Amino acid sequence: MAEPSALSAEDLAVYRAILLHRQHDVGRLAERLSVSEAEVRASVERLVGFSMLRPSWEHPDTVRAVSPRIGLELVLQREQQELALRQERIGQTRAALDALAAEYSACEESGGYEGSELLLGIDRIRTYLETLASECAEEVLSFLPGGTLPTEAIAAGQPLNEKAMLRGVRFRSLYLQSVTKDRVTYRYVRRARELGSDVRLAPALPMRLLVVDREIAVIPGDLVAARATALVIRSAPVVRALLALFEAHWKDAELFEEPPGRPFDGITSQERELLRLLADGEKDEAVARQLGISVRTERRMVAEMLSRLDARSRFELGVKAARMNWV
Repeated sequence: MAEPSALSAEDLAVYRAILLHRQHDVGRLAERLSVSEAEVRASVERLVGFSMLRPSWEHPDTVRAVSPRIGLELVLQREQQELALRQERIGQTRAALDALAAEYSACEESGGYEGSELLLGIDRIRTYLETLASECAEEVLSFLPGGTLPTEAIAAGQPLNEKAMLRGVRFRSLYLQSVTKDRVTYRYVRRARELGSDVRLAPALPMRLLVVDREIAVIPGDLVAARATALVIRSAPVVRALLALFEAHWKDAELFEEPPGRPFDGITSQERELLRLLADGEKDEAVARQLGISVRTERRMVAEMLSRLDARSRFELGVKAARMNWV
């Protein structure tokens, strides 16, 4: 599970309301703070992640505030850890970019360089990548910035990557966090995970990068006469710098998981089961018991789905849910 991001002023306002006013009801907290219930829930989730809120012993459906001294100390520790990681990434990025700048300069001045090769044109680039995919033996590392992968790129690369994975080649890929917003790319990444690829998400990436067997790196270059280019690097010092850059970003990236509380088709497995039980005519108490939650939580889930689908009754909720193939 990824570490929660830094707390905002709104998060601290929710924390103070729970600590000082003993207020736990989401609706009342939202009213007191003049924010939406969704914002309150998001703040509570982050505060729990920071260990500033913990489950109540007396009321399991609510949370209690941890001592401010303990809570703020935990926040400071996390901030210090994040600062150290950011400084490490900056240092590794600077070293890698300096090495790349020297490599590009040597290439441009001499038309080539021992340890590097400039590929011109999309056909030559793809042919080279196909060869790498068929010959790689141990590991493939990649930065893949951009929340959407072109459909033709997925179609061209997926069979080759899958064959390599089935041979036992380990894949570690870093995508932008926005990848979960594109259905085609999301399915491609999820398929790669099913085959054993390690996938993580980052808020930003410095470049597009491919490193094969820790010996060869490929980086897209600038257009030359309107043609795509890519720099192939075999120089050991430069490849080492790029590996260090990759590991620095990998260490701080979050795991690729089903979006918390909301999978790609818009409904969780728990919500789907709740709808099925309601459609079978089960009462709230029976539904809650079978789901292993309290009646209060079950009714809150129903209310949230009524609001999400703009349904005025449970009957209308069932109709709209059926139209969306949720039940």
